[in-house]
Amino acid sequence: MKDGYNFDAINGTLTISASFAKKASCVGSQEYNTMLKLRRDFPNLTIRQEEKRAGKKNLTFGQMEAFINLHRNAKELKATFERVKKLARIQPMPYMFVKKWFEDKFPYYGNATIGADGYVVEKEEQQNEEAITNEVKSETPEVSMDNAA
Repeated sequence: MKDGYNFDAINGTLTISASFAKKASCVGSQEYNTMLKLRRDFPNLTIRQEEKRAGKKNLTFGQMEAFINLHRNAKELKATFERVKKLARIQPMPYMFVKKWFEDKFPYYGNATIGADGYVVEKEEQQNEEAITNEVKSETPEVSMDNAA
């Protein structure tokens, strides 16, 4: 978020960081004037504060690789992971480059479900399994024990 805020003219929303909000509370500050101008230009402007992201602290390459190994297609994912690490060497912040790739590729890291076969159950698979279970339940007739002799 550049300058502590992000303005979306199409949706009429202004998202501000906590530090921007604090600075904007001082009358006459640059941040205050920015908000004043935007509110004047867009009377129906919705202002919301940026949500704090729960980062994955201390995520190491080893942890990333171990998580990758829990996938059915671990071989291909590992090859991609190694290529990303090589590409990261020429980046200004190599670790952040790899971490961003990892978090984009595996948004479910940290709350993944491990299936009976020992592999990560990806969200789509999990939804399919739940749909099949619900379908079987709906097809199974219920037996009432009230009239049993």
